[in-house]
Amino acid sequence: MDNRRPTVLTRVALAWLAPAGVALALVPLRAHVLNTNLALVLVLVVLGAAVAGGRTAGVTSALSAALSYDFFLTIPYGSFTMERGDDIETTALLALIGLIAGELVDRARRNEAAAIARRRELDQIRRRAELAAGGERPGRLIEMSAAELTEILDLKACRYVPTPAPETLPVFTHTAIVVPSVINDDAPHGAVALPVRAHGRDLGHFLLVFPTPSFGIGIPTDAKHTAVALADQLGMALLRHQRP
Repeated sequence: MDNRRPTVLTRVALAWLAPAGVALALVPLRAHVLNTNLALVLVLVVLGAAVAGGRTAGVTSALSAALSYDFFLTIPYGSFTMERGDDIETTALLALIGLIAGELVDRARRNEAAAIARRRELDQIRRRAELAAGGERPGRLIEMSAAELTEILDLKACRYVPTPAPETLPVFTHTAIVVPSVINDDAPHGAVALPVRAHGRDLGHFLLVFPTPSFGIGIPTDAKHTAVALADQLGMALLRHQRP
């Protein structure tokens, strides 16, 4: 089940109810204030909903604002009919503003997410370059690799073991998770070994523990490639440190 679903439903419900509540609160003013000014108040509500909830909330609040404006603030009151062309135009503009505001907010959030992803990629490139250069001490290289693997694979835990991966543990590869017929009961439930190799030598392995005992089968292929490449780079760096 998607844990975000209740939050989305709550935002949509609030986006629907807020314009109706504000329009109802404006009823005492409808005989004393121009309808266009009342509509501007609803515009602010729509914009607030769009900023808080994105496209879905913006569209929902726009529809609610348009219907509420029609029902509560235009003649004849208490019905979904309008006698003046200006009111029809205002209602249409309310709906349009919500659509545009919601789309702009969603686009801004996508751009922000893309910028964060690019910064993360640059950080990963820098860390991999440090691994490739082998300029750090082995302990620091292992620590950096474990931190990056935890981030890339969304791990619960990750630790380096300076021995070859046991045959009784599932093994993480470029394309698949190879699960043996007999699994080591001493390892954490669902743990997977990521070998650290260099020039055909097994120098050690990372013990990867995923949040759920799925052995990481659902991990995207790109993330698998990145994780194995990172382990290979660490292997090369460790091998250089071992040489006299």
